[in-house]
Parts: sequence; C-alpha cells; structure tokens
Amino acid sequence: MPKRILALFLLLLLTACRAGDAGEPRTFLDDVRRSHALAENWFVQQVRDKGIFRYIYHPKTGEYPDQNNAIRQLMAARLLAELSRERPELLPLHRRNLAFVMQHWYRERDDVGSVLYDDESKLGANALLLRTLLESPDAAQYGTQAAKLKNGILSLIQSDNSFHPFLVEPRDPYDKDYFLTFYSGEALLALAEYARAEEDKDVLARTIAVQDFYIDRYVAHLDEHYYPAYVPWHTQSLSLLWKMTGERKYADAIFVLNDKLLELQDTTKYIGRFFDPATPQYGTPHSSSDGVYTEGLAYAYEAATVLGDTARQQRYRRAMELSVRNLLSLQYTADTASRYEHPDRVIGAFKFDRDRSGIRIDSTQHVMDAYRKMLEVFE
Repeated sequence: MPKRILALFLLLLLTACRAGDAGEPRTFLDDVRRSHALAENWFVQQVRDKGIFRYIYHPKTGEYPDQNNAIRQLMAARLLAELSRERPELLPLHRRNLAFVMQHWYRERDDVGSVLYDDESKLGANALLLRTLLESPDAAQYGTQAAKLKNGILSLIQSDNSFHPFLVEPRDPYDKDYFLTFYSGEALLALAEYARAEEDKDVLARTIAVQDFYIDRYVAHLDEHYYPAYVPWHTQSLSLLWKMTGERKYADAIFVLNDKLLELQDTTKYIGRFFDPATPQYGTPHSSSDGVYTEGLAYAYEAATVLGDTARQQRYRRAMELSVRNLLSLQYTADTASRYEHPDRVIGAFKFDRDRSGIRIDSTQHVMDAYRKMLEVFE
C-alpha cells in the first residue's frame, strides 16, 4: 500500500475512533431520553379515577394488591406536579391527584399541617407533601397549607437540632435512627425549598442548623452512622443549601457521601446495581434504590463540574453510565412485556429487580427523577 494511502487510511481510522469517543455521551443520553419517554408514558397512566396512583402490580398474576404507602404516593405526586408544569395537558391529572391527597390525608390543627395516614404522621410524608405543594403550578392556592406543613416540620426539630421522626407516633416500638436515615434528608430538602420559594431567612437559618447537625453525624462521623439510604436525600438538600449560601462545606459533604456510596455499586456480576452481598444490612437490591442513588450521583456530578473536580466528574459519570445500563435491563419494553396477559399495564415501568417481576410506583418515579436530573446536568 502506498505510504500516502496508508497515512490517509490511518488518519481516517483515528478520526473514526475519536468520533466514536465523542459520540459516546450522545448515545448515553439518547438511552436515557428513550427510557424516560417510555417511563413517563406509563407513569401518567397510573392515576386512578379517584386520584390516587396505582401502587403495586404483579404482571404474572395480573393483580393489583390491596397495599399502599403514603410516602411513595407523595413522591409520585411531586413528580406529577413537576410534569404538569412542563405539560399543561397533565394539569387536570395533577389536580385530581392532589385533591385526593388533601381531602383524605391532609390534616390541620391550629397552625400545624400534617399528613395523617394509618393513624401515623411521618416527618417524611409531611415533607413530601410540602414539596408537592411547592412544585405545583397551583402553589399560590396552597400557600396557607404549605406554611402549616412547614410549621409541623419545624416543630419536630429537637434541642440538639436533630429531627424527631413522627408528629403522630406509631402504635408499635420503632427504630428512630433508621427512620431518620430517610426522613431527615427529605425534611431538610423540603425546608430548603420552602425557604427558597418564600425567601424566608428564618426557615433557612433553622434548616442550616439542622443540616449542620447531620453533617456532623452522617459525614464527620461517617463510619459510625453510615447507611446508604441517607446519601441521595442529603445530597439533594446539601446541593440546594450550597447553591443558596455558597458555603463550600456543603459541596465537600456531597463528595464524602457519594464517594462512599460508590463502594456499594456492583461492577463485576450485576453491573451497575447498588448492592453488595457483603453488606446485607443495607437492604436488598431494588430498582427504587438504584434510581434514587443515581439521582444523588447526578447532583454530585453537578457539584464536581462547577468546582472543576474532573476526577470526580469522571468517576460519577461512569457510575451513572453503569447504573443506567442496569436500569435499562429492568425496564419493561414491548418485547419483555409480551409474555404477560396484560402487557399494556407494564410497558415503560421498572420491575423490582432482576429476580422479581413486580412493579411499584416509586421504582419508576425514582428512575424518572434520576433521568431528569442527568439530562439537566449533562445538557
């Protein structure tokens, strides 16, 4: 082969390789967009006539079990509120959903609002309803209720600036620290969003004090208290406080938490999922946790990008790519749903995990939230 032709061939080959590398992010985001569109189509069809979401479904039996969970319903309600901002045709659906929640679960006593479900009022549920009201296109109409929910959350702040997990206590004994691994971050995020929306400096100051308590507990004393469930929720509250205050300590805390979380991600057998058999105390594998962990990583990636931390950018991006690979394998498509009697009930949804075919509303909601944040930070 003449040298000139050989050189041209090598140049074309090199260009093709570089184009492939440059095209990889587009392929990754294309996968996310396609998967999100499929999930969104399923998600908006899950609101029943009376306004509540269908909570759980078993494709093998075609049954909707008589089970429910207020916190997971409210996470879905918040996402629907967000979608209705983007798609006005979804506004009647959001209003029907929110009307059900406010009629059946919302309660007021003096200046305190709360979610009462199954004779309990959980900090997490109250926080998620507040987030839903703040996200709603009709937020102005719910200003009084939002303020009362905020008051209820503030009333659960203890003298040491930690939270108490219940406004109305459960009947049975419970593990306070376990519940707070979920509820504390949810509540902090709700308070920070309220402070931002209302420009309320007093609420912001109290939110900062509580967040500082949990930075000490969950970050400074990571080895003593670590539980992965608190990572994504606190990542989001830390991210918002960082944006509102400019305090670098919040970004640093995000990095500590998410660096630790990556130890949980499987990179060998079930690539991308967040589960390590060596730590069964952190829970069983589940698409819901995979989704929310991925959402947290998108916020961590955003912080690394702003601060020019390229090593963490690459690490978090790679982790998200692996997670999406896993999530795509859990999503029902027309092909994988065709084996069931009612394929239309599952196409677009995410099953529990590789070994369990059932679907739950929060699994798809968490993955959609992760996708939406990834698309925001990458684009």
